Amino acid sequence: MTTETSRYLRFSISDRVEHWLQILTFIPLAVTGLVQRFSSAWISEQIIRGLGGIEPVRLIHRGASIVVMLAGAYHVGTAGHRIFVRRAPKTMTPGGGDLRAAWQSLNFALGRRDSPPKQGRFTWPEKYEYWAIVWGTTVMTITGFILWNPIATVKLLPGDFIPVAKAVHGNEAVLAVLVITIWHFYHVHIAHWNTSIFTGYMSKEGMLREHALELEAIESGTDQDRTSPADVKRRMRIFVPVYAVTAAVLIAGIYLVATFEETAIDTIEPSEQTEIFVPIETTAPEPSVTTTTTSTSQATSPTTTATSWDADFSGLLAGGCGGCHSAANSMGGLDVTSYEAVLAGGASGPGVVPGDPDASQLLITQAAGGHPGQFTDSELETLRAWIEAGAPEQAEPTP
Repeated sequence: MTTETSRYLRFSISDRVEHWLQILTFIPLAVTGLVQRFSSAWISEQIIRGLGGIEPVRLIHRGASIVVMLAGAYHVGTAGHRIFVRRAPKTMTPGGGDLRAAWQSLNFALGRRDSPPKQGRFTWPEKYEYWAIVWGTTVMTITGFILWNPIATVKLLPGDFIPVAKAVHGNEAVLAVLVITIWHFYHVHIAHWNTSIFTGYMSKEGMLREHALELEAIESGTDQDRTSPADVKRRMRIFVPVYAVTAAVLIAGIYLVATFEETAIDTIEPSEQTEIFVPIETTAPEPSVTTTTTSTSQATSPTTTATSWDADFSGLLAGGCGGCHSAANSMGGLDVTSYEAVLAGGASGPGVVPGDPDASQLLITQAAGGHPGQFTDSELETLRAWIEAGAPEQAEPTP
């Protein structure tokens, strides 16, 4: 508390720095994450194009996620220092009083109560938001590692974990954005304008309205820290080496997440095609003419083209690649379970351009090698021949 009784200190500089880190990382994570989650939307395409393409979007998203994980490691230290060294009350831990306060708040909003409930240092909505961030960061870190390192994941877990992680990661992101833009903004910027997390101080009027129990403790002097300097010094000798080891392990884990492997779904430039074999024309004697008689039924008997979507690729792509690239789990915006979807492609460009193998992202990605659903050499040759032939959907009869 300051010497002026009109305002009270609520947040230290460290608390405010952590909040700014949350703001500066949440915005780029939300933008770059949602445009990948809804990559087919018009606004997503404009944002991706404005940021220079899908690869810069991924780099921004991953860079911001690394900062979030580092901020989490720092928060472990600040929370440990506050609880273990200073022996501060666990004011962020939910309890039965929060359930009563939530029920009383509901009754107040419905007009069944004359005044809102008195609450302590942190209200029940603030505790809800804090633990939602803890839970959400944990879930996003685990699923993000799976999506960041898909090849390593399928060596340890079934391949179904990748589309599951994609669904969880994307839906948790949407939930987080909704909570921040609706719940948090309402309680902090609409219901009552609260700037204490930026200035560090709250007015007496704000304390009476939102933290009346804490204000009573401050004015009665029962909130004073009575921990002796000797005890603090003794606990610091224990805390510093323990947290140093913990922080080193966390930082090593973050480094491992970011550098474990080079993901196999990076887009690449089309490779240069060079003709390496040209047959030499030779002059051969004209063959003798032999007249034969062929029945009408033999002359008009049809044959079929060598390759087509229905005969050669619908089953191959749906079975080998449909787990990650389908209407339900369109990783990279690509769906390979139908002919039209394969032609349309995904975030990297059209999947198949009939007659132009060099512009077909499906062939470009497979030719680069290392894909989880990698084609064999013979399948690649068949794929190229099919595209060069115009990528027919069905086997066309020819005389």
